[in-house]
Amino acid sequence: MWRISSLSHKVLTPRSFATRSYTMATDPSTYKLNHTMIRVKDPKRSLEFYKFLGLSLIKKMDMPQWKFCNYFLTYDGPKSLQGETHFTDRHANIELTHNYGTEDDPNYSVVNGNTEPYRGFGHLCISVDNIEAACKRIEDAGYPFQKKLTDGRMRHIAFAKDPDGYWVEIIRRGEEDVGTTTDPGTYRLNHTMIRVKDAEASLKYYTESLGMTLVRTAENPEHKFNLYFLGYPKSNPEIKEGARNPVSEWEGLLELTWNYGTEKQEGPVYHNGNTEPQGFGHICISVDDLDAACERFESLGLSWKKRLTDGRMHNVAFLLDPDQYWVEVIQNEKFKPSPNC
Repeated sequence: MWRISSLSHKVLTPRSFATRSYTMATDPSTYKLNHTMIRVKDPKRSLEFYKFLGLSLIKKMDMPQWKFCNYFLTYDGPKSLQGETHFTDRHANIELTHNYGTEDDPNYSVVNGNTEPYRGFGHLCISVDNIEAACKRIEDAGYPFQKKLTDGRMRHIAFAKDPDGYWVEIIRRGEEDVGTTTDPGTYRLNHTMIRVKDAEASLKYYTESLGMTLVRTAENPEHKFNLYFLGYPKSNPEIKEGARNPVSEWEGLLELTWNYGTEKQEGPVYHNGNTEPQGFGHICISVDDLDAACERFESLGLSWKKRLTDGRMHNVAFLLDPDQYWVEVIQNEKFKPSPNC
């Protein structure tokens, strides 16, 4: 059986920063889990799939000098949670990264993070109004499933597969399905899942260093793994106390999956998606003041993949979490407009 706890049990919150000189310069409670980046082989096919799930293309960043293009998708319609908010001031965008020419390369493929020995990133997750109708719509369109609702013992979740084989979990947005049909305009991009070696180290990193709150824990001792859901409560709905999934209405959650005993293994356990073969790239947080936030991260002794001053792009930085997953840091333009975004 699952044992689930929400805000009333086992909550980790950011530690006090009152004695830090940067307290007034950056407020971690305003941060947002802005996007998840995955590499794709053929952007046309990937865009078609994610638009079919109800997402809209809100930004395209073409980089011909480096021969790649980024596509940002989100739920932004009139029935969406965040409406037409600027993409830096949002939770839960998807960034599709396409390197020129891969669509015509028969030898190019990505790793989806769920095959040995390259497990790490697990899946994206959407919460939907009517899970049976949503799954039927996806199946009728010819998209494959890793797990259908009728497979196995867990009949309340399904996993579709995108054109590159990445898994997209499908869950109910509430306790019960709404109506008999499905409206993709009401869907939420609920969470991103990554596997972690040491739950304690990762929880400390994401709560104390990145300012997230642990809002739900699902323990499964029978199968020897736990799930931890973290996010930024601001601009997300109130927690539904007593619900099976009290944050199913949310967007921009991070799910950490910890398999018992991995913390005792020597060396890295999971693939971060950026060493060959590649696939998942990073998660990204947008912050109120990019310079101040990076100064704070530096003072905390966090590891960097790229500081703001490294290279030619001085408007982005990349942290490394305890499993060497990349965490991009960008400016939220609601607080401080940047001429480079």
